[in-house]
Amino acid sequence: MHGGADYRSDFGLRQRGSGPFAELIGQRFHKAIKRLGLNQRHLRMPTDLFQPPAKAGDQLTLL
Repeated sequence: MHGGADYRSDFGLRQRGSGPFAELIGQRFHKAIKRLGLNQRHLRMPTDLFQPPAKAGDQLTLL
């Protein structure tokens, strides 16, 4: 992805693609994120389901 080479060890270029194939992969990634709704922050954790941990020696309940 670096002008025909698979890998370049130059500082600042590692793990960053360049060129037309890298651009296509980036576009596909961003479109998949948008399509799947992964870029939205709408997740809420139901805190009422959490309980404090059992103390040492306590017997656990069977659910």
